Amino acid sequence: MSVKFSPVLAALVLLSSAAARAQGGAESSPAPAPAIAACAKAYEQAQVQRKTGQLVAARQTLQLCADDACPAFVREDCDAWYTAVQNELPTLVFTAQSLGRDLTDVRVSIGSRLLADRIDGQAIELDPGEYDFDFNAAGMQPQSLHLLIARGEQNRLVRVELLPVAAGDPGHEVPGVHSRRSWLLPGIFTGVGVAGLAGFGALGAWGHSSESKLQDTCSPYCSKSDISSVRTKYLLADVSLGVGIASLAAGAYFFFSSRAETPPSHAAGLDVRASPNAVSASYGGTF
Repeated sequence: MSVKFSPVLAALVLLSSAAARAQGGAESSPAPAPAIAACAKAYEQAQVQRKTGQLVAARQTLQLCADDACPAFVREDCDAWYTAVQNELPTLVFTAQSLGRDLTDVRVSIGSRLLADRIDGQAIELDPGEYDFDFNAAGMQPQSLHLLIARGEQNRLVRVELLPVAAGDPGHEVPGVHSRRSWLLPGIFTGVGVAGLAGFGALGAWGHSSESKLQDTCSPYCSKSDISSVRTKYLLADVSLGVGIASLAAGAYFFFSSRAETPPSHAAGLDVRASPNAVSASYGGTF
C-alpha cells in the first residue's frame, strides 16, 4: 500500500531540522531534503500500518524513521512506537507429536506461504488475524488448523497430533509403527492348498491307472461298477484341485491383507495461550 506523507508534516520536519542545525552551530551538517521527506513518509506510513494490523511491516518502517538522519522528535516517536509494536507482535511456537513421540521434520505453511520447513522450537512472528495452518510430514496424514491470532500474544504454544498414513497405502511406511503379519490363517489355507494339489495328483494318477487296467482287461465290456469307480476317482481329483487352488488364493489374501498394528490415536490439537495476566489451554480432536 502506498502512503503519501502530509505536506504539513514534511514542512514541520524541515523547520525542526533547521532549528536543530541553528542551535548546533556551524558544525552541524544539514540532512538532505530527500532524506527528511523519507523520514516524514515513514513516520506516517508506520502509523497506518500499525493501525491496520500490519505489525511486521510497521516495525520495518519504524526503523527508517528512527534513523539518525531524521529529526530528533521523529526519532523519539519512532523509537517509542518500535518498542510498542514489538510488544504487540504475536509469536507462535509449534510442536507436533505422533503416537507419543515428538516430530521435528514437519513443514508448517499458510497456503503457498512456507513458515517453517521443520519444527525447531523457535518462535514465529505473524501479524494478528485469522489463519489456516497446514502441517505436512513424511509418512503422516496432512492436517490443518484454523487459529485466530490476537495482538500481543507472545510465545503462544500450538500443539498438533499427526496421524500415520493408512497401513495399506502403497509406498508409505509409518515411522515408529511396527506392523506384523498374522501367519495363522495364511498358514492354514496354504497347508490345505498344498494338500489339495497333492490329492489331485494322487487321485488323478490312481484314476488313470484304474482306467488303463480296465482297457487292458475288459474294455469294452467292463461292468458299470468298475467304470463308476474310475469316474469317482477322477471327480475326487477335480474336487481336490479346486480346493487346493481356492485355499492357496485365500492364504495369499490373508497374508497380504491381515496386519496387526498399534491403533493410532485420534487427531487432536492442543492450543496454549500465555499472557502477562493468565494462562489458558484448549484441547480438541476428531473422534
